[in-house]
Amino acid sequence: MFRIVCVISAVLLLFVMLKSRHFVKAVLFSVVSGLAALFAVNFVGNFIGVHIPLNWFSALAGLLGGVPGIIFLLVCEILTLIV
Repeated sequence: MFRIVCVISAVLLLFVMLKSRHFVKAVLFSVVSGLAALFAVNFVGNFIGVHIPLNWFSALAGLLGGVPGIIFLLVCEILTLIV
């Protein structure tokens, strides 16, 4: 189920980017902001105890999903700490 939601989200995000007039700018902005958010969460996470491991899945979430992808990973990580 989780993979299906991820694939649907990625397809919708790419559809929205294709509909914009500046596809390349939208993709580059998403990539840069996603990676910056991933590194920012890991930097600040050292102080508050939350860490998103850097692997292929988290890198792709940052590249394709941008900031919302990293927020999703952060929420999943916090929920695993609570449960």
